[in-house]
Amino acid sequence: MKTVNRIPNALSILAIVGLGIIVYSNTFFSSFHFDDDFYIINNFAIRNIHDLQDIWKICPCRFITFFSLALNYHFNGLNVFAYHLFNIAIHLGSACFVWWLTLLTLSTPVMREEKISHHANIIALFAGLIFVTHPVQIEAVTYIWQRTASLCAFFYLASLCFYVRSRLDQGRAYYILSLITAVLAMFTKENAITLPLMIVLYEISFLKLKKDLNWEQLYPFWVILFIIPLTMSLTNSVRFQEIQSITGGPGGISPIHYLLTQFRVMIAYIRLSFLPLHLNLDYDYPIYKNLFDIPVLASFLCLAGILYFAKHIFSKYRLISFSIFWFFLTLLPESSILPQEDVIFEHRLYLPLVGYCIFLASGVYYLLGKNNLKTMIIVLSLVVACNSVLTYQRNKIWKNEIILWQDVVQKSPHKARAYNNLGWAYYNQGNFTEAISDYNKAIEINPQYIYSYDDRGLIYAQEGNFTQAIAEYNKAIKINPYYAQIYYHRGLAFSKQNNNPQALEDMEKAKELGYNGI
Repeated sequence: MKTVNRIPNALSILAIVGLGIIVYSNTFFSSFHFDDDFYIINNFAIRNIHDLQDIWKICPCRFITFFSLALNYHFNGLNVFAYHLFNIAIHLGSACFVWWLTLLTLSTPVMREEKISHHANIIALFAGLIFVTHPVQIEAVTYIWQRTASLCAFFYLASLCFYVRSRLDQGRAYYILSLITAVLAMFTKENAITLPLMIVLYEISFLKLKKDLNWEQLYPFWVILFIIPLTMSLTNSVRFQEIQSITGGPGGISPIHYLLTQFRVMIAYIRLSFLPLHLNLDYDYPIYKNLFDIPVLASFLCLAGILYFAKHIFSKYRLISFSIFWFFLTLLPESSILPQEDVIFEHRLYLPLVGYCIFLASGVYYLLGKNNLKTMIIVLSLVVACNSVLTYQRNKIWKNEIILWQDVVQKSPHKARAYNNLGWAYYNQGNFTEAISDYNKAIEINPQYIYSYDDRGLIYAQEGNFTQAIAEYNKAIKINPYYAQIYYHRGLAFSKQNNNPQALEDMEKAKELGYNGI
């Protein structure tokens, strides 16, 4: 088996890229989905690639993401193939960085004398293959808007790889590349804020030979750490009203309740990493409010036990320990005390899954490969094969909106948004009967779900029944008088009735509340 340990780098990259293309080969013409309508199809701010100021205003901390969408639109309009091609290319690049990071790590001063480093090529190859084929990654790859997660991970991984290479080779060029890609990550998605902490963790785990850290190398990254909070502060892009709407009101979730729920969610994320079955775009997940609820307490104790285990094995199994800490550190921005409207989404696992992939590849080596490398290769090959089949099959569900939301309705039958979005898919196909039926079901589940009233109003307006449409908009406004889009739609309905004063008043109200056409 000696030849297995000397896999050429080009062959490893070819294997990762080739398998990645195969498992995503049935997605190139999958339709736009979910928030793609809001952020791409009807987002007029990305229509002019030269208007950087307009793109910047959408969300400064995600400027790079929106700029990439503007590039897609500039060259390809709404040709879905080009958007998918970009997303898949980013995913393949990220997988190659996972491979490179694993390879670099096994050549660090701490790891190079370990027996596992003698098999660095095969360990790195399987880490990259598991990452590129894992079914959980679909949401950040096939779902176009969620390139915000995969593109951020791409720059995040690139920055760390360049940093490690600069430390191993004392290469200034790689260090500069690390700083540049770190900045790009910070302007792609907010969860890049953990990157400076990850670099410190990496230094402690693999690069520190003396008692103290090399702070001279780290200081620029601590400056970069403040890019996101400073950008939010200086551009007033922190959506306090949105945060208040999440935390306040009868259906709101407080920071402490969000944290308690995240204990359960993190256990779900671990399960999805090891057993990626029953994937769902829109989970119907309960909110937990008491630490001493048995599911919450059990989850908390389990997570604490995992972290204690990682600390306990740090000196002997440093690569495994690091991969566990990676998983939890990269989850922190979206799984802590800062409430998100949705408590769980699979795309939030995209970057944390790097830790899982390194953990699995190295863990199987320590369990099996030390004594029988062939058995390790067979086991990991089976994992990659199962992942590949599951990913290819799951991608069929993402073919179009109706198939996707039928799948969600089946798995989340008590969630109003699932029926509302299935209704919207039927609406876009001109099937108003099915759309109304699903909107009615959404309202039956949640009478306060304003989006279904709004969408029912659109159908009535489309049919020329403007009186009924206005009645639907009135119901929605009564529930939430601060939702700008409904005033805009009601204004259009009033204008069709030649009620121009009322139409003008609604249009002004929509503008006042921040309606910008997306």
